[in-house]
Amino acid sequence: MTPATNLSIDSASVRALVVEAVTQSAELMATPSTAELWDQPSALEGMTVGALCAHLVRAAGATIAYLDRTPPDRRPDEDLLTAVTYFHAAVDSPVHDQIKDVSAAESAIGHQATMEKCRQLAADLETRLADEPTDRLVAALGGRLLTLDDFCRTRLIEVLLHLDDLAVSTGQTRPTTDPLGPAIVIEICIDIARNRNGDWNILYALTRAERSSDTTVFPVF
Repeated sequence: MTPATNLSIDSASVRALVVEAVTQSAELMATPSTAELWDQPSALEGMTVGALCAHLVRAAGATIAYLDRTPPDRRPDEDLLTAVTYFHAAVDSPVHDQIKDVSAAESAIGHQATMEKCRQLAADLETRLADEPTDRLVAALGGRLLTLDDFCRTRLIEVLLHLDDLAVSTGQTRPTTDPLGPAIVIEICIDIARNRNGDWNILYALTRAERSSDTTVFPVF
């Protein structure tokens, strides 16, 4: 079973949500609190606040990196990944194990440079995403293809959750973003859980905890 996300949203809107999330991330990074706590542990085990910021920038920046390496006329020769199956593949990817080390290394440029990098990325994404057609594909993990809009949905998970992680890590209020963003994240997470555990285990977890098996349904990450 590979459920697809069903929340109705047009291409321009999902791309705008990514730009908004990255823009708000840059603003939270720019605060004195983030600067002061740069080398301190974050809410994520094994990551400093600086490493968390660097990881967020890398996760969002992958959108442009994948666009650059995928020819605009590329067409699939196998089934496309979805936002759901992308995360199944990502967890099994060797790159997943390197995240903490890469993030720590990339945070070494410091608070100011990382924050400026995030601001520039938000501007670049706004321009680039507006120029790409609705049927644009990107090659992600191991060259597997998915639509740009589905990849943007995966970026919403990465950026919005890490935006909250950063707010918690630095004792700040999470910036306000369009509520449609979290709604998309919830839908994808539910579909990941359905894909892993089946619909009845999800129903039990949500409504009949006494009938749940030993299977851990939530969290999905």
